[in-house]
Amino acid sequence: MTPESSLVLDHGYDVRSYEPRQNGRIPITAICNQLQDIASRHADALGFGYHDLETSGHYWLLARLHVMMERMPGYGDSLAVRTWPSGNERLVATRDFLILDPGRKQGEPDAILGRATSAWVTMNARTHRPDPPSEVLHERFIPEMDRALAFPAKAVTRLRSGDHEAAVTARRADLDINGHVNNVRYAEFCLEAVPEAWEAAHRCAGIDIQFRSESFAGDTYVSACAEDAPDNGAPTLLHSLTRVADNREIVRMRSWWRPRA
Repeated sequence: MTPESSLVLDHGYDVRSYEPRQNGRIPITAICNQLQDIASRHADALGFGYHDLETSGHYWLLARLHVMMERMPGYGDSLAVRTWPSGNERLVATRDFLILDPGRKQGEPDAILGRATSAWVTMNARTHRPDPPSEVLHERFIPEMDRALAFPAKAVTRLRSGDHEAAVTARRADLDINGHVNNVRYAEFCLEAVPEAWEAAHRCAGIDIQFRSESFAGDTYVSACAEDAPDNGAPTLLHSLTRVADNREIVRMRSWWRPRA
């Protein structure tokens, strides 16, 4: 795979002064925002962006996102994100990402800061049901390409009972262009339930978030989490976000953590 291919897009990002936390490093949700941005840029360039789908009465809906970071950039750093459409499954189109250190050449140690993969549906605005991407986009736009990362399981494990909870309310400022709560906000809502003592001792290095239902400004939720079994030695948490009004599960998430240095 080469960045010269029209099916591969590289874009640089500077760490903004408002992104780092008290430890000087950006949170994983800042990476998610960059992935969302470059995915939109590339879809527009390839002819199946927001306005292209709008003409056929469809819109993109993120179904699942899995991000794993080796190193987290900090204040004053720059990074580059590489993305490409990686496949077309029955009801989802997949898109993958590499998060790169622009100061290192590809193949050098530590050149790759992180990896991500995502699954998207082409939602029919009239029926509110997904139409197969192959019918909406045409298969020529989504050839099978190398994957940066694999989803760790067929689905994210559901949290049955949380040990820690937080109440969260969606604001109008949390909405996306389609009028729904933005997907990155859901990850932020899930992390709200993580105890301060846990965050003081760990940093989030990865998430696998599955989006199960849309929600809107004014919706209130219970964000819950509980510790799960370690994965390859890394502590993990399971998360749930449940809407109070109808007890509907909005998202479920698993997060990976590393001890703070």
